[in-house]
Amino acid sequence: MIFSLSPLAAILMAATATETAPASLCKADEETIISGAVEDDFGLDVAVCVSRESTQVDPGETTRPFITIRWSGEGGGDAISCIPSQCDGTVEYSRYTSPHLTILQLAWTNGEYEQRLYQELNRSYLDSPVRSVTTHTWTHKDASTNTVYVDSYPVRTDASSLALMNLEQWLTPKSWTESLLVSSD
Repeated sequence: MIFSLSPLAAILMAATATETAPASLCKADEETIISGAVEDDFGLDVAVCVSRESTQVDPGETTRPFITIRWSGEGGGDAISCIPSQCDGTVEYSRYTSPHLTILQLAWTNGEYEQRLYQELNRSYLDSPVRSVTTHTWTHKDASTNTVYVDSYPVRTDASSLALMNLEQWLTPKSWTESLLVSSD
């Protein structure tokens, strides 16, 4: 038996499929905090995962979770992991909250690049619906000209509006006025 779709049905199905986030880069034994596709024309996917795998650092020490951030795209992929108590300088988190605005920021560095995920929930426009945005920022430096470039793109994700706030189980948010990942340049 052969089924055919009308052209309108095919367009609607294709539009629906592209609006959903890609499968998570997190492993099966990890909790996915957020996973999504960065709309940057490079096919970059990014995921923040938490694993409760145990590594025995000291005899009798309890299980420590690992926070892992994975990204993959046209230029390849990589991951960075840390035990929450040892994340400072590598993975850092901050939160700004006011009555009508919440901004979450997760920053991480791997070598010469710095990446950030922002989640914003804005209720300050009383005559319009609540605005929820997730954004990925990639900062890199051109060594020859000493120019710093910051590229920022929206992220397509199925995660809740303030999913990064789940990291507060493991990471203490830094003050919004405090710079994250301060380098010694």
